This record gives sequence, structure tokens and C-alpha cells, in this order.
Amino acid sequence: MSRFVLGMPTMAELPDLESNVELARGLGLGLVELNMNLPQYCPQGLPAERLRQAADVSGLTFTLHLPEEIDLASFQPAIRQGNLACCIEAIRWCGQARIALANLHLAAGVYFTLPDRRMWLYEEHLPTFIENLRVSFAALMAAAQENGVTVCLENAGRFQMKHVQQAVGHLLGVHPDLRLTWDVGHDAAAGWLERPVFEKHRGRIGHLHLHDCDGRESHRVLFTGNVDVAATLDLARALDTAVVIEVKTPASLTESVRRLDERGLGPQASRK
Repeated sequence: MSRFVLGMPTMAELPDLESNVELARGLGLGLVELNMNLPQYCPQGLPAERLRQAADVSGLTFTLHLPEEIDLASFQPAIRQGNLACCIEAIRWCGQARIALANLHLAAGVYFTLPDRRMWLYEEHLPTFIENLRVSFAALMAAAQENGVTVCLENAGRFQMKHVQQAVGHLLGVHPDLRLTWDVGHDAAAGWLERPVFEKHRGRIGHLHLHDCDGRESHRVLFTGNVDVAATLDLARALDTAVVIEVKTPASLTESVRRLDERGLGPQASRK
């Protein structure tokens, strides 16, 4: 069964799971990415049984976006352990809810502003940064394997940074089940400086986020910026992976799907 499908993120303007499911079905999409930054999509606010029922009734697939503030390398043990506990709780909930993929931003850390530059503390203390990640991901990936969940690291404009690149390379080398989410829109906003990471690790791409960018503003309606939308969809088909159309409002999502349909690239074409 093909894993290539077009999907959407949960919309902040919509109040609950059901309204997002209704929008996805109305547009012919096949996936909804739940975002834990919104309280109604945290494990304590959404029983796993309710999500399983929604998947069964709607035919949709669900993925999870872990909170953006997660930092599994913090120099403060209590913060690091609390963030790890949050991730593991979410991974176990994914297993119960039949969510097979969880998306995670890799934190770049704090920087100090010096007269001539920014000093990124994780870069300055690289061995500690890598070691903290090593310990955290050993526990996280064990939980993911136990619960049948794929963990994906998303670029989010950070993979151009040398210390983050080193961390990504280390983690991919240690954990063969770890995958990458290529957010193409954020890469465009970064001047495509993150692309080499994904070219190097092409076989580890497990998820794609697609939105347009005009060089200043990301999360634009598709075909209003400099992202090659058709090429991104071709890559997703070649890798047999899902694509989240990561615009932020129902109106911009509806318009993006309309523009895809006009070009024969929409949800109906994706099923052929």
C-alpha cells in the first residue's frame, strides 16, 4: 500500500479534531498532522480511543507534531528530563492511538549576542550537546520502537547550522530507524542551505512539509513563491512518503488544493 498521500496540519482557527477531519475530507486529503502546541491535541486532552474511532470513520491517517519548545539537549538536567518525559508520553500515546509517525524539531539552543557575532552555546559546548542528545535519543528511540512509531527530525531552518548538522549526522548514524522531515518551505526561506543535508541522507527522508516562500514570508499558498511544488511532489512519490501542505488557515489550504487540482497535482491525482 502506498504511503504517498497529501495532508494538512491542524488549523489553529478550528476548534477540535472533528472540524479538522471535516475540512480534510472535504478537500479530498488523506492525512491530518496533529500539533501538540495546541492543547486540544495533547495526549491528556485527546483520548486515544477517540482518535482511533475518527481514523476508522473518516479513513484518514494521523501523524503527530511534538511541541516546538522541546529541547532534548538542555544543559539543565531537570529541563532535559522533563522534555524527554513529554516526548515518551506522546510516543506511547501514539502507539495507543495508531499514530505511526511523530515529527520533532531539533533545538539549536540558546545564543549570546557578542559585539561581533552570535555565540551559539551548543556549538561552543559541542561534546556536551552531542552527549546529551545521545542519552536522550537512546531512551526516545527505544520507546518509539516499542510502540511502532517512526520519529522524524525536521529542519525548520536549523539544518544549515554546523552544530545541528553534526548532531543530525551523529543521530542518524546511531539510530537506523530515525528519519528526517524535509520542510521545503523553511529550506527555501534559508536560501536552500539545508538542502545538502537531505541530499546526503535522501534515503532517510520519511516525511515532507510543503508550503511556499517568497524569500521573506513562509507558509504561503502554493504557487505564490519560489518553491518547485511539482518537483517536491515528484520526490515524495519517489520516496513513497506523505506530504503535509503546511499552510496555516482553512482559506489558504483550500486555495492551495485548488491550485494543485488546476495543475493535475491535487488529491485525486495523488491516488492514481
